[in-house]
Amino acid sequence: MNLFIDTHLDDVIVLLYRDGKIIKERILKNVKENSKIIMPTIKEVLNKDIPASIIIVNGPGSFTGVRLGVTIAKTMAYTMDIPIRTITSLECMAINVNDNRIVAFSDKNGYYIAIFDDDCNLVGNYEYLTNNEFNEYAKKHKVITDVAIDYKKVIEYALEKDPTNPHGVNPLYVKKLDVEK
Repeated sequence: MNLFIDTHLDDVIVLLYRDGKIIKERILKNVKENSKIIMPTIKEVLNKDIPASIIIVNGPGSFTGVRLGVTIAKTMAYTMDIPIRTITSLECMAINVNDNRIVAFSDKNGYYIAIFDDDCNLVGNYEYLTNNEFNEYAKKHKVITDVAIDYKKVIEYALEKDPTNPHGVNPLYVKKLDVEK
């Protein structure tokens, strides 16, 4: 059984996957205080079961959401001595599109964007564009911003990756903070 956690935006997504199926899921939309919601949600989904591995969406996305999800996943993996794998939020999108793999999503102030090849390998770097920069970019490139995520497909893709040492799992921050600019 594999535990999947995604807190990269305002939603909290916790899934259990076993034998090719999602066997339990909690998808909470537009959570305002995810720090109060995530642990009870994980506890509810696990219901005393111990996962064989953890898959965490490590960003990019909300600074607080990504940091919270990664910290919880790392702690669980380390203390329970189970494998952990990471997948990015933009990989989740790219896995779920068939042709053009320039994907992006908005955080209201701008867009996280990435280009992937046909095997869903990142081409170049993850980037953050302001709304104006994104609008100019989108005039020249076909960018997919609305993707229905098939979490079963995402989990199966992530399970093909090698596990990572929990201490090596880090949030993927793309957007520069005001103090870094």
